[in-house]
Amino acid sequence: MKFKTIFTCIIAIQMAACQQNDDVEATIPNDATTTEIEQLALVSDDTDLVNLPTSATYVKEQSLKGENTSPYGYVVRRPEGFGTDGKQYPILVFLHGVGNRGNSANNPDDLNKVDQGAAIRAIKLGLWSPKVALPVFAPQTSANWEGDELKKFIEYLIDTYPNAINTNRIYLSGFSMGGYGTWTYLNSFSYDASLIAAAVSLAGTVDVNDTKIEGLKLMPFWMFHGQRDPTLPVSRSTSVANKFEAQYPDQNHQKITVFTQDDFDGQYHRIDHGVYDQTFWDKNQTGEVFDVDIVNWMLQYKRPD
Repeated sequence: MKFKTIFTCIIAIQMAACQQNDDVEATIPNDATTTEIEQLALVSDDTDLVNLPTSATYVKEQSLKGENTSPYGYVVRRPEGFGTDGKQYPILVFLHGVGNRGNSANNPDDLNKVDQGAAIRAIKLGLWSPKVALPVFAPQTSANWEGDELKKFIEYLIDTYPNAINTNRIYLSGFSMGGYGTWTYLNSFSYDASLIAAAVSLAGTVDVNDTKIEGLKLMPFWMFHGQRDPTLPVSRSTSVANKFEAQYPDQNHQKITVFTQDDFDGQYHRIDHGVYDQTFWDKNQTGEVFDVDIVNWMLQYKRPD
């Protein structure tokens, strides 16, 4: 096996540490035996996606807190046919960081804070390129993300769009406090009761001692973190990743990417700006670990019927 490092250190769960030499060769002894690793979660088929549009015009809708039974106010950027064309779409729920907190029941303009960044930023810039169109729901909290409230929000969405959401393909992601909220939710319900098919966290996770490894062994996740993050140490994410790797080695559905951030212009925590459109990372030579659009990676996985 051969790894190449060019100013950027890529860490996958399959790798115990970054290689520091330009070219590092690892050889397998002649007498070594190869054991096939059983993958706990496999890539899914796409039969439930074949009737969905591959591109769409996206429209914005919003719901202020208190207008309905949702525990949060929220913004949704959705394909124009979502909810009216009789098709069932995957959905992405994205959790904001601390700087976007607000209460739209008191100040409706607060909702504008969540209509930006990450996936919504990619949609607005025309850089959104999943293989099928899907809506992005961005709820807003005025405090920290709580597992029970997030579960109520997801159930609210399912009830509000009963014929429009593919409930086997609900994806969860978050930045900073939202990354912490993503892992708080996963730990609260584990895989079986989470309703989530895959998750992506950006610069945020829970303490490793609070992570329910056994309950989340089937959960596909991809963690991103900046090596120089001054707000939340990268060790928070790498510790969780290493704990999964130690208990379930070589699983393809769980991984982490850490960026050395040599040319990030000092934005060492704010890594959400480019992950969802990928262009921000191209200049950083992130290599083969980051070789797929994030949403398309999530769309590889769905929950069983």
